Amino acid sequence: MRARALKKNRDSPPVGAVHRLDIPVPADGESPEVLLASKLGSRAAARRAVLALMEELRLPAEAPRNVSAALALTRLGADLDRIARSLKWDEFEQYCGMAISAAGYTVRRNVRLRKPTRQIDIIAESSSLVLSIDCKHWRRTEGEWGLAAPARAQVERTKLYARGSKPGKDRAYLPMLLTMMDNRVRVVEGVPIVPLQALREFLATVSRFDEGLSFIMNAPGV
Repeated sequence: MRARALKKNRDSPPVGAVHRLDIPVPADGESPEVLLASKLGSRAAARRAVLALMEELRLPAEAPRNVSAALALTRLGADLDRIARSLKWDEFEQYCGMAISAAGYTVRRNVRLRKPTRQIDIIAESSSLVLSIDCKHWRRTEGEWGLAAPARAQVERTKLYARGSKPGKDRAYLPMLLTMMDNRVRVVEGVPIVPLQALREFLATVSRFDEGLSFIMNAPGV
């Protein structure tokens, strides 16, 4: 009788036993996927959210999932500073390139210029338009006052690139900034500031005939 009671005690969880749940507790520096799992309540829910976002943006399976998770967190209203701290710069830039390539553009990353030495994060080309893109990994949304300087700098880099390219008929170059933290497309001094979640729609509608954008035409003496 005593043996049966002991066996029952071993098989039954003690009063106050701790049950493990599939909810990770994020700490500072945790990856966006862990933060998303914590926000949604489970790793499975986080995986579903990431896959749904990648399908929406038509991204390849090898696209960095951390950025999809970060974008999903942004849509859920998570703290932007914490999201930015959890995301590696090269992941963001790689993801941007894949998203633009998925929209039908030919993409080159980290294009170096000479005399003077400069670098453009992404050059994306279609038959009539070249996008010169600076990927901004800001920790928070910038006001227009804070965007003027990077916008002007991207215009100058784009002019240098256009000047060193072969002239092409009806070929226009557009400097732009791409960020994850903004929630709307803005135009600062003719340079579009495009949040990653609005990139697909922007690429589908942008035209070299759009007024108010700082297009640079490829011609001698640009």
